[in-house]
Amino acid sequence: MTRLLLLPGDGIGPEIVAATRTVLEAADHAFGLGLKLDEAEIGFATLDRHGATIPTHVIEAARAADGIVLGPVSHNDYPPVAEGGRNPSGVLRKELDLFANIRPAATRSLLPSPINRPFDLVIVRENTEGFYADRNMASGPGELMPDPDMALALRKVTRRASA
Repeated sequence: MTRLLLLPGDGIGPEIVAATRTVLEAADHAFGLGLKLDEAEIGFATLDRHGATIPTHVIEAARAADGIVLGPVSHNDYPPVAEGGRNPSGVLRKELDLFANIRPAATRSLLPSPINRPFDLVIVRENTEGFYADRNMASGPGELMPDPDMALALRKVTRRASA
C-alpha cells in the first residue's frame, strides 16, 4: 500500500487537488496500485483554527506518508511567520529535507509536441538552498533592496547540500 497525503491549500488548490484525487482513484482502480489517500487542511483553512498555516500534526502526517500532493497556497497573502503565516511548501521542504525538485517532461505520441519534435527531459533543481529567499537566512528573507531600483539576493551553499 502506498499512502499519499493530499494537501489542498488555498485559492484554486482545492479544485486542483480534487481533480488529482479523481485521477489517482481512477489509476488505482485501473492498475491496482494500492493507494490510500488521506487529506489534511493547510493554509488559511487552518490559520484561525490552529494558529498556523501548516500545523504540527500536518507536518507529522506528511512525514508518515509515502508521498504528498500539495495544492497551490497563498503564501504571499499570509500574515507574518510570527502570526502563524508560514509557507507550507517551504516548511515541508525544510522539515522533510526534500533536497531535490524533480520535473520530468516528455512528449506523448497522441499529443502534439510544443517544439514539433519528441523529447524526454528531466530537470533536477536543488530544493533546500540557492536563491530562495525563504530558506537562506536564520531569520527573515535573503533579499535586500538598497534602493527602489536594485534588489540583491544572497545565495546559501553548504558542503552538505553540495556533496
